[in-house]
Amino acid sequence: MFILFLAVSVRHKQRDLTRSKKTALLRVSRGRISEADPALRNLLDSQDWDGTPTGLRPFLAFRFSKLPQNLTALDAGRTHSFVAQDATDVATLDVIRQGAVLTVRINDRRSENAGEAHAALYRKDQTKTLARAVDSAPYPVWMTDADGRVAWSNRAYQQLESAVGGARADGRPILDLNDRSQNLADREQHRCRLKRPDQDQDQWFDVSEDQNGGHCIFHATDVTAVVQAEAAQRTFVQTLTKTFAQLSIGLAIFDRNRQLALFNPALIDLTELSAEFLSGRPSFLSFFDKLRDEKILPEPRNYTSWRDQILDLIAKAEDGRYQETWTLTSGNTYRVTGRPHPNGAVAFLFEDISAEVTLTRRFREQLDLSQAVMETLDDAIAVFSPQGMLSYTNPAYRKLWKVNEEASALDMSVSDVSRHWQDLSEPNPIWGDFRDFVVGFEERTDWNATILMRDGRPVDCQFKPLQGGATLAHFRVMTQTHLMSFQSAN
Repeated sequence: MFILFLAVSVRHKQRDLTRSKKTALLRVSRGRISEADPALRNLLDSQDWDGTPTGLRPFLAFRFSKLPQNLTALDAGRTHSFVAQDATDVATLDVIRQGAVLTVRINDRRSENAGEAHAALYRKDQTKTLARAVDSAPYPVWMTDADGRVAWSNRAYQQLESAVGGARADGRPILDLNDRSQNLADREQHRCRLKRPDQDQDQWFDVSEDQNGGHCIFHATDVTAVVQAEAAQRTFVQTLTKTFAQLSIGLAIFDRNRQLALFNPALIDLTELSAEFLSGRPSFLSFFDKLRDEKILPEPRNYTSWRDQILDLIAKAEDGRYQETWTLTSGNTYRVTGRPHPNGAVAFLFEDISAEVTLTRRFREQLDLSQAVMETLDDAIAVFSPQGMLSYTNPAYRKLWKVNEEASALDMSVSDVSRHWQDLSEPNPIWGDFRDFVVGFEERTDWNATILMRDGRPVDCQFKPLQGGATLAHFRVMTQTHLMSFQSAN
């Protein structure tokens, strides 16, 4: 009787074991697998499962539909069942949450082993997803065999291959690293040029390779726009360099690290600094120290505060506020201007204005001399601007027309001035003519007139147009001889 019971019990366990393979069990508690089908455990371990229920979802959602994002949000104590997305797949999924324990059962009555079948379906789905992702990538991807021939390629590579007339006869990639034009070692990439018959310009790609056994996988990125931008930048820099080389103004540009990044030949001529020193990219402190040593910079009164002055100079240049005139011991005069540049750079312009300063000084000396001469004249002189404003009078004028030197003000209009003249002289129509003469736009010529002051003195008036539209009024009190001639004439 005992033997019969044992035989029945063994057959019953064998039926339970056969039935259990139709169901794959996975039980998770607090981020750890407490019980699992061997195939499911191996699957999770191979995919680096993070231990969370949320991280568990992708291993199930690829096959079963309508799974919530957070499996722990399911009602506790009850079984939640989900069907497969594929109508031909009869498998079902049961999820039970009991406190911190999450139990997952995959029921698949058609498979010999539900766990292994599910793991195989997951890996197949992942392979199809990866293949679809690589094939739909917008940049070319291809793989070569041990002989360097293309063994596989994605859609972007195939389209590029068609654009150049099809695959190469020797089976090698159309972007061959043996024909690379540039090696970008810092990025472990190679820059390759591709000549396309359907385009006038070459197409450029950065190609990276990954060795995997006897095969190599290559990824190419179209950098045609980058290459064209770099070429345009080089051309622009060359143009600027040629332009700077022709400038008579010295140029020194310091980058954001305050090192000399660019200079032109005029800077060498003006500062007498050697090209070797400037090419060594000195800091701005070293640069200005060198200028001081070469006496190209005014000697500071207090050298202990020299560095602070240089820092202040840089700060003003960054704001575009630095502009000074340097008078050197050699007699030369430089105008130095600091201007901010993009990306934190600062530019200094050195301009030799010695000739301009000398010319200005000579002009000022001549002007002062001419004014001194007119100040000594006995004849009264008044000068009006092209706009008809009084701009200069000499002492004889102020004495003749009784103008208080302290109270006199220039920039009076010709109308106000002529009215004052009219008040101090006998009635005469020349004042209206003079007002029209000063502000007239027609061609003007010298003319004379004689007036009588209220005190009876005759005055000879001479009005002359000056260069630039100005007008000179010249008054001379007539002598006794002139007076007798004047009386006999009248």
